[in-house]
Amino acid sequence: MSSRTYVGTKAFALKGSLLDSVTVQKLAEASSLEELVNRLRGSPYAEVMSALSAPYTAKQVELALRERLAVVHRSITQGAGRYAILQLYYLRNVAWDVKIALKAKALNRTYEETVEYLNMKAEGLIGRRDLMIRVLTAKDISEAVTMLSGTEFSQDVEKALASYSSTGEVRFFDLYVDRAVLSAISREYSLNSRLYAARSSRPKGVGDMVALDVDSYNAVGVLRAKLWGLKESDIQELVVTPTRRASQTLLSGMATAESVSESIKLLEPVYRFPTAGAQSDEESIDMVEDAFAKELHRTAELAFVWQGLSAGTILALIKLLEFEVSNLSAIAIGVEAGMEPKAIMAKLAV
Repeated sequence: MSSRTYVGTKAFALKGSLLDSVTVQKLAEASSLEELVNRLRGSPYAEVMSALSAPYTAKQVELALRERLAVVHRSITQGAGRYAILQLYYLRNVAWDVKIALKAKALNRTYEETVEYLNMKAEGLIGRRDLMIRVLTAKDISEAVTMLSGTEFSQDVEKALASYSSTGEVRFFDLYVDRAVLSAISREYSLNSRLYAARSSRPKGVGDMVALDVDSYNAVGVLRAKLWGLKESDIQELVVTPTRRASQTLLSGMATAESVSESIKLLEPVYRFPTAGAQSDEESIDMVEDAFAKELHRTAELAFVWQGLSAGTILALIKLLEFEVSNLSAIAIGVEAGMEPKAIMAKLAV
């Protein structure tokens, strides 16, 4: 079976296992985490939920959900053949843990304090669990960064450390770790664009999703770095290249604009996202990020209409699974906090 047929068939089969809106609503109506876990045991998340034991926490539920995401993603990439971009997207599962580990080290948290926030299944599936343990047990953030030398994260986490040291903002580790993965994804697509080319005149395929991922990271990254006080020259280094619809010129203009609101206005000719009503720059940036997420979700859904059996459908499936895990994690947090179902549903990504 060809790579294209394999990944396309797998994508359509797995899409049928995604939870529908009625099921998601019922999950949000759970009266306790115990009830939520029991309901999820009747879903495709049954195996990872059955491994949990009471008393439950929202963090435990989230880690279990992310474990299944890593397992499904890995099972897909093992048969993806020439579609290397799917393996690169798998690194986002590893990046999730790398960000947590580095931020914990920057905040001087111990191994014991940090490990409860990690699952490390993603690393275990590709033989990187020992590396993550070394990062977690490093004596300080500088040594933790050194432990990542020789990996795809190496150069970017060194820059993250420099930005953190100059500003005190620990979230630069999030930005730079994401940059490492997305830079590899953007390069792979650029070098092999014909391999991933859509077959339809209305594509919604790999190229569309890569463009949205890169544009979202670049635009939101520039805005947040500006808000956090990074120097303009250093903001430029955050940009993932090759850029997509949000060009290098546009992003440079956003970096040098007088304010965050002026930067967002420069983005409007390319992405006209609503930010009216925001009470702060941080809220405006969150609204831009949420708008990108909604556009990416819509694009992933449409891939199943236009792409047939292709790499586009499997990448779309991965995206939809990521959204589902994010939403289910938000439901767990809401149920744990005793929020009303309506309030929980309002907080879901899409």
